[in-house]
Amino acid sequence: MDCTNSKSGIGDRLLSTPDQPESGAPSGTIEGKKVIVRDNNEFSLMLDLPPGIQSKICTYLRARDIAQLTRANSQINNSLKNDDSIAKAWYRQLASSHQTLLKAIVAKKDKDELQKWLQRFTKDEALIKSITDRQASIYFPALFFSTLTKLMSQCKTFKLETKVSIRCSSSENSAKFSDDGSHLVIACNSKTWKIYGQQSDGSWEAKGTISHDDRVRSITFSADGRYVATASADGKAKIYGKKDERSWEEKATIFHDDFVISATFSGDVRYLVTASEDGKAKIYGQMDDGSWAEEAIISHDRFVLSATFRSDDRYVVTASLDGKAKIYSRKDDGSWIEKAIIPHDKWVHPANFSADGRHLLTVNGDYEVKIHDLEADGSWEEKAIIRHDLYVNSATFSDDSRHVLTSSDDGRAIIYGKKDDGPWQEKATISHGRCVNSAAFSSDSRCVITSSSDKTAKIYGQEDDGSWEEKITISHDLYIYSTTFSVDSRHAITFGEDDKVKIYGRKDNGSWVEKTIIPFGGIISAAFSVDGNHMVTSNVTGRVKIYGLASDGSWKERAFISHPEGIRSATFSADGHVLIIHGGNRAMITELWMIDRSFTVTH
Repeated sequence: MDCTNSKSGIGDRLLSTPDQPESGAPSGTIEGKKVIVRDNNEFSLMLDLPPGIQSKICTYLRARDIAQLTRANSQINNSLKNDDSIAKAWYRQLASSHQTLLKAIVAKKDKDELQKWLQRFTKDEALIKSITDRQASIYFPALFFSTLTKLMSQCKTFKLETKVSIRCSSSENSAKFSDDGSHLVIACNSKTWKIYGQQSDGSWEAKGTISHDDRVRSITFSADGRYVATASADGKAKIYGKKDERSWEEKATIFHDDFVISATFSGDVRYLVTASEDGKAKIYGQMDDGSWAEEAIISHDRFVLSATFRSDDRYVVTASLDGKAKIYSRKDDGSWIEKAIIPHDKWVHPANFSADGRHLLTVNGDYEVKIHDLEADGSWEEKAIIRHDLYVNSATFSDDSRHVLTSSDDGRAIIYGKKDDGPWQEKATISHGRCVNSAAFSSDSRCVITSSSDKTAKIYGQEDDGSWEEKITISHDLYIYSTTFSVDSRHAITFGEDDKVKIYGRKDNGSWVEKTIIPFGGIISAAFSVDGNHMVTSNVTGRVKIYGLASDGSWKERAFISHPEGIRSATFSADGHVLIIHGGNRAMITELWMIDRSFTVTH
């Protein structure tokens, strides 16, 4: 058979091997095709290639394909391990936004902190040194996190070590981590939040207090974790930032004449935009001396419901109750000018850019979703309208910016797509018996999961010809609370009012199969970890359980914790901590640690 990959970019067509293997010849499957690899004492096409070409080939293979090759031949195994091909392939399967997050996490930790992190899951000091000695490599995030994931998957059980317990308000959303997990904001009451930071020894210390005169409606960290922005019903938005390593201070207060709905940082953290019920969105910019100053005001005739930046931070789009979405652009001299007004017959909310910044979608009160594209002359032109018969619950772009997915109370989820510079066209309609409450893409943009009031969730997958086909229908006995893909797009969680957590996995051929059903009475949350290989669940009776993906593909309980006053939520931070908010109005930050492999989880 031919071992040619038309997408390899190598150029010349490679030599072929015989169609049939000799008896006992190991084999694997890559992209649905049979691959036969000769053992060491026989001709092996792969091994005859220079190491650089072997490495190049592996950049076009998935992590599982490479793993199959390593199992088929010991020399290939050694070659690919030395080249870190498996780690790189594991990393490539993550969305670019998630790769950026992992880079930020390791960039903020010094060598000692990274070593301590690995020591929680292995006693192999030689391995730890070999990994952390390569901190300067551009492939270090891939190497570190793939190693960490493997070490954690080899632990049969974990112990949970509480690092700090902090008093908080009664809301289940009363605490949240920064993206990199190094800071935490926690609500003391509806008007006051405190900032905590993790020290190099793993402890947590209070860094600052943010106070408002009325309820805080939203609080957000900047992407780099160095700033926090609040939006309050008192008509103010506040920016807090690091004063030094021990404290945070107020950097700016932005005043509006009515409730502030949101305050959002740009990706480069140089700008912030607010949205207010006074009909204005304000853009603030960071000066060279670290201060913040007003740069533009975007005015609407009614409430501004949302205001967001494009990924390159040069555009802002607002959505308003006045039926308009407005796009503003930043010129080279730093000023902001209006580029487009997108009219609708009723209110607009939300309005969002695609990840590549070339497309914009708006949702309006007429049950329509409009797609606009950026033209070569800088204008924005309407390209498609997705129509529903009832309220639109969600509308989102895929991470590759090539598809749009909507969900509606009319019982439908609709997928639109485009090829290169072609038109946007309907690709699939997913039908349910009742309202479709949510619909989301996987991070690789190849799958969609819907959740409906008809007590079913459906997963659709994209075929090689670009069409979308139903892969599985997941049924619950009662209302479904949530559906979520893992970050590697290999698993999905559903849980509902019937007190069941269901985990499904994607096979190499694209089909989805049930992995496990976890009965968990009174469940209130279930979430994947940052590596997608662990899951934390919590219930109203005060139990938190952590499950891990085993080498055989099954999910096993790895840790258990309970609290007599009940649990309101449990989530993972990006660096693997578990944040538990319990009924005693306290938030606990815990760490996972390996324990003796003979340990058995007891309830």
